[in-house]
Amino acid sequence: MDPLIVFDCENAVPNRFALAVAAAGRARALSRGAEPRVPDEATAPVELALREIAGNRFQPDEVKPFLLAGSVPRDVRVRPGRQRKLRGGEGQSLAAAPAFGQRAVH
Repeated sequence: MDPLIVFDCENAVPNRFALAVAAAGRARALSRGAEPRVPDEATAPVELALREIAGNRFQPDEVKPFLLAGSVPRDVRVRPGRQRKLRGGEGQSLAAAPAFGQRAVH
């Protein structure tokens, strides 16, 4: 597998996490029998999926779910009171609030 293919893929899906999710989904579809969109050279489904993404073989609506819009989607609801704010401020260093109301014991 070409180790530089990731850089070609980032043109289509700039976020590496989203790229991994998109490639995994396409590789799963290929292993279940989906028709390859690039010439198949008897390669692994993951490599074939990455070559398809790098070759821009997808319609924009197929790639759209993997592109980040920069904000929370409208259908995602955050329950009030469940968000925790960052601690600190007023010259203090910021630290994330603990996941639970208890202190961690190491």
